[in-house]
Amino acid sequence: MKRSSKFIFSSLLLLVKVALLALFLFFLVLYFLMFGRMLDLNVYWASFVVIAAVGIFLVALFLPFKKIRKGFFFCGGAVALAGVIAISACLGYNAWLDSIIVVDKSAIDTDLYLAFDPNSKIARLDREASLSLPSGKDLPVLDGAAAFFPVYSAFVEAVYPSTIPSLNDQDSPYQYHNTIWGYELLTNGETDILFAFGPDEEQKAYAEECGVSFELIPIGREAFVFFTNSKNPVENLSVDEIRAIYSGKITNWKEVGGKDENILPYQRNEGSGSQTALKEFMGDVPLMDAPTELRNSFMWGIIEAVSDYHNHRGALGFSFRNYAEEIVSNPGVRLLKVNGSEPTLENIESGAYPVTMPFYMVLRKEEHSKETLAFLDWVLSEEGQSLVSASGFARI
Repeated sequence: MKRSSKFIFSSLLLLVKVALLALFLFFLVLYFLMFGRMLDLNVYWASFVVIAAVGIFLVALFLPFKKIRKGFFFCGGAVALAGVIAISACLGYNAWLDSIIVVDKSAIDTDLYLAFDPNSKIARLDREASLSLPSGKDLPVLDGAAAFFPVYSAFVEAVYPSTIPSLNDQDSPYQYHNTIWGYELLTNGETDILFAFGPDEEQKAYAEECGVSFELIPIGREAFVFFTNSKNPVENLSVDEIRAIYSGKITNWKEVGGKDENILPYQRNEGSGSQTALKEFMGDVPLMDAPTELRNSFMWGIIEAVSDYHNHRGALGFSFRNYAEEIVSNPGVRLLKVNGSEPTLENIESGAYPVTMPFYMVLRKEEHSKETLAFLDWVLSEEGQSLVSASGFARI
């Protein structure tokens, strides 16, 4: 009877050990497949040291000799202690990095670029504008992408009456939304002029479903830029290299003169201005599908991710020059030269920088009010174009 009880106890104990080992192996697989994408890279490997210590403890359970088991338990405890110290050090280091790099958490701080605000950073004419739109319901309702909010804010202050309702008030002709919402509102007739890059295929298709066609009037040019973390030694990429990276043919920085690190090429959400620009830049080269963790809904989000060197060491992002340099201005990222040319305003105007594109006043193709026509003509005049230039963009 005693022997039978002892056998049952031994069997149950073995079963528990095997179950613990199976659970450990399952967690180990889960850790490699999932948590590596969720945790900071350094914390990820430091945590693995602790997991290794757990593995040593489990192995010790199966060893027959007490002395050997004792040695394994001692070794596992030392490894676990080292892992805890490493995790603490990594978390402390990351907290220190976060304390010295300040990142703007919004697409744009509109309060810094408001029309009719004496403290606003918008560009201003040195004289009264030749056009002065009258108060009334016929004022064209303006909207735009984050990158161009400072430009059309300058237009509003120059020619709109100062008595208009505040930004984004229901009855205000002065609105701000992003590119995706902006095209939807324009298509639905809730706004009149959208300052943005051209629409993507889905936005065109939605407009066609609604019986709407777009008219695109170019008012300036901007550089489409690519950037890495400021600690990345790569400072220049060719157009062909960037296309090869975003098609998935080049996957390691060492292939373009950098360190032996995987390239993490970020993308934006569909319908955003910068994602549409990336597709246009790729031309006939197929754009690879980005995994969820490398797709960001906000342009500032890509800049923030690339600046976070301890978590996204091999990241590559894209944006527009003025937005990245002036509106967000994150010291953790560096704009890359493309084909050896820096994305400066002078190089955009001269054509030396190879990746530039026009931005537009986008309207529905229909008969426009005299106020809207007068505004369109004024933006293309010397006064309007001087504000485009003073806002940091190349004029048409």
